[in-house]
Parts: sequence; C-alpha cells; structure tokens
Amino acid sequence: MGTTYTREELLRVMEEVDTDKDGHIDNGDGMISATELHQVLNRLGMKCKVDECLQMIKNVDSDGDGCVSFEEFQKMMAAKYQ
Repeated sequence: MGTTYTREELLRVMEEVDTDKDGHIDNGDGMISATELHQVLNRLGMKCKVDECLQMIKNVDSDGDGCVSFEEFQKMMAAKYQ
C-alpha cells in the first residue's frame, strides 16, 4: 500500500475490518475508504494522517472509485507477500 507496514500489521487491519471472521471486509459496504482506513490504523496505534491514507488507497485502488474493495485488498496482499 505504499508503506512499510509489516505483514502482521496488515493482518491486524484485516482482523479489525473482518468482524465476523469470514475473510471479508465488514464495514457495511464491503469497501475501505480513506476515512475508515485512518480510523482503523489509528485504533491499532499506527498514527497517520488522512492524506497518507488517501495515498495508500490510491496505490491499491485499481478501479478509481476512491475505496479499496476486498478484491483489491487481496491483490495488494498477494503482490506484497509472493
């Protein structure tokens, strides 16, 4: 996502948004917005600005809708840890 977060930190983010542990993002619409990403990262103690979250989203957002879908998140994780 254009950052130096570890695999463990990214997995903690996924756990935070996958509240029912079904492997899918559970924030109502199945998408992660920059605001939601900002909230989750800050709850996990990873201090960042909303602008930084916007850039992270932009790096992964292949369809240009301003959010990260589960499919985009999977692609990002697969590319990072191949």
